[in-house]
Amino acid sequence: MLFGWKGMFLKREFTNKEAAWGDLQAKAEDGILALYRNNTEVWRSDWDWSVQDFCLADLDGDGEDELVLLVWKRGSYGPHRPFWVSHNDICLEQHVFVYKREPERASQIRALFMSSSVGKDIGGMGTDGTNLVLKENGRFTVWDREVFGLKLLNADAAKVDMICLGDQLLHPGLLKEGMRTDDYSYLYDAIRDDLEKADLSSLNAETPLVTDKALVSDYPRFASPVGIADAVSASGVDIVSTANNHAFDLGMNGVETTIRAYEDAGIVCVGTHAQDEEQDDPSCAFRIVPCNGIRIAFLAFTYGTNGLSDGEHPFAVESFQNEERMICALDLAREKADAVIVFAHWGTEYERDPDPEQRRLAAIFAEHGADVVIGTHPHVLQPYETIEGKEGHRTLVYYSLGNLVSSQKEEACKRGGAAQFTLVQTTDRVAVMDPVLRTLITERGRVRWE
Repeated sequence: MLFGWKGMFLKREFTNKEAAWGDLQAKAEDGILALYRNNTEVWRSDWDWSVQDFCLADLDGDGEDELVLLVWKRGSYGPHRPFWVSHNDICLEQHVFVYKREPERASQIRALFMSSSVGKDIGGMGTDGTNLVLKENGRFTVWDREVFGLKLLNADAAKVDMICLGDQLLHPGLLKEGMRTDDYSYLYDAIRDDLEKADLSSLNAETPLVTDKALVSDYPRFASPVGIADAVSASGVDIVSTANNHAFDLGMNGVETTIRAYEDAGIVCVGTHAQDEEQDDPSCAFRIVPCNGIRIAFLAFTYGTNGLSDGEHPFAVESFQNEERMICALDLAREKADAVIVFAHWGTEYERDPDPEQRRLAAIFAEHGADVVIGTHPHVLQPYETIEGKEGHRTLVYYSLGNLVSSQKEEACKRGGAAQFTLVQTTDRVAVMDPVLRTLITERGRVRWE
């Protein structure tokens, strides 16, 4: 009976996550949320609650985040119901609770608002830092806090569903079948449906392209046939990052051939520039892609180009090495777009954890308003997290998505990731909702979901 009361049989996914809330650590696990201070538990959600999700948002605009819970529980009012209510509702329903930090209390928190019932089927919650975003049957609604309760700001917010993929590392062995017909679409047949369903999708195009198939080559200087661009387009990919350590493997000619092939296939190419582009202008470092009413700026940077360069075109490949230019481009992108996404080719190869330089750069991206950072280069999966920049801005960072496709033999290199998330337009900001990391496997030269 107790299990039924608590809602153990709900067909509901409970979010397991943790986040720093001032000097407290909030941790949700299997429907229970607990707060810790100095590793000591100071508060735990009631036994008859099932905490579906939580987020941190400065709903009252005082510069400090509140803790917002999405809770399944029974009873509309509890023991302190108003005099005009004769009895509590016994239905199991969703509620939104908002708490303030108050260090002088033993529990460290005080309830600001506890809804009697949401009255809708809420699939999850998030925030742009100041507004609350609720997901209802695939739609998103945006809310602000009033003196008591929540006020609906937008009943059907614009959204963009995205899938970002890792390194397309095209060793020639993967291409033998396609070289006969110049059709390489078999590489991505198994994931095409999911990519086409997304509003936008991307990958890191690790190997430059050539028009003459006789010039196709392997590591250390890659060259892949231009027919790859058509296969990538046919798979549903809309954007490719070409800023990586192999970008200059074929010199400036390779840079230009690669850009031309992808753009002729209808794909936005970001991170490298043709000779006739105004390369010294930081505004050329980003491309703005409008989608569903949201203007998204895409930027791409690499740690280097394996020592290869073209002295006449120092900005042909965008890199972290010119940090002043990078920051200027970020600031300009933030001014002109609703959302900013950065592709970062960084890190230590084959390491499962981000290195100090990745974390330093991630902090710069957060400080200058990036909404999402998509990391590549280590060829193995690394974790993802949300970090905070200035004025409470939150940045979702996927440190490494590993390989999308390659011939690398190590098991960890055969398993890559797909960053999946939704951008939601709130009032003057964009919220990043529902971030997940799906895993992919390269098997017999083809990519499939694990």
